[in-house]
Amino acid sequence: MTDIAISAFFAPTRDTPDHIRLAEELGFARAWCYDSPLLYDDVFVTLARAAERTSRIGLGVGVLVPGLRTPAVTANAVTSVASLAPGRVAVAVGAGFTGRFTLALPPVRMARLAAEVADLRTLFAGGEVAHPEGGAPVRLIRVPGADGPWSIPVYVSCRGLRAQELARTAGDGAMTGIFYPGGVGLVREGIGPQIPLVVHAVGAVRDPDEAWDSPRLRAAVGPVVAVAFHQFAEQPWRLEGLEPGLRARAEAYLERIDRDLDPARRHQDLHRGHLIELELEADRELVTPEHIRRFSMSGTADEVVERIHGLAADGVTELAVQPGGDVVDELLRFASALRPAGLLRSPDGS
Repeated sequence: MTDIAISAFFAPTRDTPDHIRLAEELGFARAWCYDSPLLYDDVFVTLARAAERTSRIGLGVGVLVPGLRTPAVTANAVTSVASLAPGRVAVAVGAGFTGRFTLALPPVRMARLAAEVADLRTLFAGGEVAHPEGGAPVRLIRVPGADGPWSIPVYVSCRGLRAQELARTAGDGAMTGIFYPGGVGLVREGIGPQIPLVVHAVGAVRDPDEAWDSPRLRAAVGPVVAVAFHQFAEQPWRLEGLEPGLRARAEAYLERIDRDLDPARRHQDLHRGHLIELELEADRELVTPEHIRRFSMSGTADEVVERIHGLAADGVTELAVQPGGDVVDELLRFASALRPAGLLRSPDGS
């Protein structure tokens, strides 16, 4: 049996707590949820509702972004969920994608990310940190017996080398996406051999005779194709090093959205439906068989299993796959593909 945990990733909506309950029944190890307040339901409300519906599955926030809340407020929210699901909660902290871009702000700098990681770890341990506005020491003092310490792992979302160093030196684990430039094996090298590595992917199990751009696959994984190009739109420097064909396609896309979107609302309209739906006509046109293969973790059951074995060989300890479109159906498809390969726990948790 491959030594890799299979988890699920969700964009929190009204139905997500029930989807997490199903994920537990199907044997997924953990359920991660995004924290992007202007796009989705509140992540802590979602996970609290899920905690009350489940008893075993891990619950994670991926990723917390500095500046959306003060560290003390974030720690209070996290530990409130942990009180409902003792020993099951983890968080990942990152510089920010839609959590910052929908505010028309860039990702935070590394020093601020490092400070957030340190403050959360200190607060979870029951210690004091300086309040960002006044510098006075603060700690969680909610009620007697609820002021720590809490055992809550803090992962670091890391694409660049400096974030990988932070994960290695200050984190309990690391998180990245499946399409990290050069492969996730490079992330494993950057963070070292000891700490856990979670990889996030959007994917679907394809029927053997199913077209790569079938309506189901477009709904399930099309949004991740769009997000790849949104990244180029927000950070054009990422175009450097792309093969000529993809770069030309990305540059044409950037020209179109610059023409079509209101500059004052671009930060809103570009990201609407992030990883859930294809909102823009320009985005829908990106969803080709070639791009689905490149930007999603999709394939037949055997192909998906083979890719998971490859990730495990690269040092990935947890794959968190996001089902899209009809979430229930896609979760069931993953379970049917992965359980015969020994990649999911049985429904009784064994």
